[in-house]
Formats: sequence, structure tokens, C-alpha cells
Amino acid sequence: MINKTKPSRGAFTGLFLLVLGCVSLVSMCGWFLSWCMSAIPIKQIVLMAGLVSIGLVTLIWQAWRTCRCTNQLVHYAQIPMPLKFKTQVVEFGLDPQHIVLIQSPQPIALCFGFLRPRICLSTGLLELLSQTQIKAALLHEDYHRQRFDPLRLLVIEAITAALFFLPIVREWRVIFKIKLELDADHHAVQKTGKAALAGALHRILSYGSAPTSLSNIVAAGLNASAARIAALLGERSPVQQVSVKSILYSATVLWVLCLILMV
Repeated sequence: MINKTKPSRGAFTGLFLLVLGCVSLVSMCGWFLSWCMSAIPIKQIVLMAGLVSIGLVTLIWQAWRTCRCTNQLVHYAQIPMPLKFKTQVVEFGLDPQHIVLIQSPQPIALCFGFLRPRICLSTGLLELLSQTQIKAALLHEDYHRQRFDPLRLLVIEAITAALFFLPIVREWRVIFKIKLELDADHHAVQKTGKAALAGALHRILSYGSAPTSLSNIVAAGLNASAARIAALLGERSPVQQVSVKSILYSATVLWVLCLILMV
């Protein structure tokens, strides 16, 4: 006897969301054609101007906060680099002019600056880590510096602010930040090995006062994440991608927005 199972409620829900996404895509294409053929797209112009304004305001505000924070940090806490440490930096294959040393008991390692990015290290970090671990931390931050990651993150924040109504953009921002950290970790691990970078992360986390606020404001620093720790432990975590739910929710929002603009 053949058992006939009824389709689950989840299958119906998935099918409904898929149909909704297809309808949304068709509607957006139709709206885009209507927009292009419209003689005076007033609503569209107002919408685009509003979104661009939000992005620019966020860009300027975030850049001002970052510059103000880093300038104060460097101005009040920067100290001359000891000759021994400068020699180590040269041995690591880095330029001492790209590194700023500040007086602070907290272990700080971050990349800051948009057009001329530099690396900021604290005396507390040098006292906490071994020479190999310091090299791993420097190489991690230097990778951010070479790729202008502070500037890239600033642009990402502006785009996220402008498209705040789309869940897919917020999810993409998180994935993008994690990818930046993993790429920098991979670069450091190739030069020093996993043990050095993992040891640096472990000691910073064990210290109990990792500079998460500075890392969030200025750039991606030696802050911990589950993906980074899993990668250093050799665990194979699935590649993070934008979820289907986020895509469908965003498509629904765009669909509703298109209907409003077409009225």
C-alpha cells in the first residue's frame, strides 16, 4: 500500500514566498520601465534625492566622528616609538611610518584613516603579546591598511543608512565585515601561522577589556567573532550568504514601494 503524505505547511509557505518574490521582481521591472519612459518622474526624483541625502549625511557624520575620535586619541596618547620596536617592525617587513604607538594599558590594535590609513597599537598590547603574536596583529591590521578597509567600511555604512528599509542590505553589511576580518586573518596566518594569531586573540579576550568601541568606530581591529575563531580552530563553517528570507522580505518592500510610487 502506498502512503500518500500531505505537503507540509512549510512547503506551502516556501512556494508562496517564491511566487511573491517572482511577482515582486516582475513588478519592479515594470516600474523601472515606467520610470524610464516617464517625462517628469517627480516622485522618483524625490525618493532618490532623499536616499542620497541620507547616505551623504551618514557618510559625513561617521567620517567626522571617526576623525575626531582618532585625532584626540593620537594627539593625547601618542608616544615616540622605541628603537627596539621600530627595528622589529622593519624586520616584519612593515614601514614604521605607517604605525602609531599610543600610551594605554589596554590592548589596542586597529586600523584608522580613510585616505592615508595607519595602524594604531598600544603599549598595553606590546606588553601583553609575544613577538610572534605582535607580528600577527600587525600583519592583520596592515592588510586592512593596504586595502583601505576603513574607507570601504565608511561607504558601506552610508549605503546601509540610505537603504535602511531593506533587510538584505543590513545582512550584507554584516557578511561584508566578517569577510574583511577573515581575509585579514588569512593574510596574517600565511605569514606567521595560526598559533600566533590565535594566541593574540586569546590573550586580548582573556584581558577582559578589548577595545570593541574603538574597533566599531574606527575600523575592523582585533575584535573576536565566531567565524574568525572557527576558522583559526580549523573548523569548516558554511560560507555566509544572504538568507532567502531576507531577499524575499526586501523584494516585498520594494514591491510595495513601487506600487506607492506608481499611484
